[in-house]
Amino acid sequence: CVCTSMGDNETALTHFQTCLLQRQKLLGGHGGHVDVANVLYEMASTYQLLGHTEMAGRCLMEADKIWKSKLDNNEKLTSVLLLSANLWKSLQHYKEAEENYEDALQDAIRLHGQNHDLVASILLSLGELLQEINQIPQALFCFNESIKVRTALHGSDSPSVAQVEYSKGVAYLFQQDFENAFNCLERSLTIRREKLGAMDGTVGDTFNTIGFLQLRMGNISDDTLATFYDALEIRRAVGNQSKVVSTLMNIASVHKKRKDFDSCMNVYADILAARQEEFGLTHSQVADAWMSLGNIQTTAGRIEEATISYGEALRIRTMNDGYNHISVARILFKIGSLNSREQNYTDAKQLFEEYMRIRAEEEDDPDQEMAEALTLMGDLQKETGEKSKAQINWMSALEIYEQLGYPDDHPKLRKLKARQRAVPGFALTRASYSNRSISDLSTVISWFGNNRSR
Repeated sequence: CVCTSMGDNETALTHFQTCLLQRQKLLGGHGGHVDVANVLYEMASTYQLLGHTEMAGRCLMEADKIWKSKLDNNEKLTSVLLLSANLWKSLQHYKEAEENYEDALQDAIRLHGQNHDLVASILLSLGELLQEINQIPQALFCFNESIKVRTALHGSDSPSVAQVEYSKGVAYLFQQDFENAFNCLERSLTIRREKLGAMDGTVGDTFNTIGFLQLRMGNISDDTLATFYDALEIRRAVGNQSKVVSTLMNIASVHKKRKDFDSCMNVYADILAARQEEFGLTHSQVADAWMSLGNIQTTAGRIEEATISYGEALRIRTMNDGYNHISVARILFKIGSLNSREQNYTDAKQLFEEYMRIRAEEEDDPDQEMAEALTLMGDLQKETGEKSKAQINWMSALEIYEQLGYPDDHPKLRKLKARQRAVPGFALTRASYSNRSISDLSTVISWFGNNRSR
């Protein structure tokens, strides 16, 4: 448990496995004992942190079997069922999560009666699960029942009621019932500001969600920005960087929809600074922030600045993931697109070829980005007189779009076919990616170092 708290999950898992074997040996049999189940639960949690969801599910399934067979219907069983349900939910095993929430709810009602805090809390958790799997009517029923219990126990203006009103508002929001969503969120905001204070973290969360609701309704006015900036002020004061970044991204979305690219770039620069403060200068999240900044700079036509931003992303990704990684390929695609846009065809061709080489070596399934790269490669080959190669790349792009299920009348396919018709005299043949010549990645990295402005 200490290793887990320190983030050393691999070592924690080794200790848990040793503990499991010892307990199974001491307690007899195959380990059907509550103490064994407790270790299995900790192992499941650790596997989940390591991304081994299948192993996490196996451990949790065994823990559930033991708990349900060994524990009487008491507070302990209700408690472990809730822990298990929460972990099943995080593993996206919604059926198992729902079953455990419902079992815990029945036990809690039997032990305490309907009007009890534990009953209200389980109803809230079950409602949030049902909302997540888009069972909105059932979710709203749970929320309403939870509000009834909490109102009876604490009054209609208690923070616990505000908590459920917030979740209820989110459910309405994703059902696109914006009027009811706004009413619930406003009730939650009023209670939270009055009872918890204007700078409480939950007030910031509510402001952020109200702003998101306004954005979903197409409202990109100054009022929506003001709502987000209220959320941002509180979240910065609380010090939760991930929530700060979430609000900044919402603010950037407003500016982007308003085509205020200068303001949008400033916000993405703030996101980059927040990521650097939270993770350090060389984390993958920082690379992603550089990419997002480069994307908006590209949209704004700030090509030199975008090239620098993509270069920083490339530097971090190559350092962390190695040269021949899909994350590096995706950045090379962005840089190649910039060069194609600026008619730097030689450099663009080299970058696209390297992008395709990495994707092929990674045996990565073709996707829209690959089709776009082939399209752009064909475009620049047409411009440099390699018209037969252009036709081959355009045909390859068409094949990918067809594999992805794009209809024949999709604009992307129509434009590709128009390109082909505009270059007559070449047969449309099917070609594999392996026929393309490739360049050495070190040459690309060298190119970038020699051509990047600072």
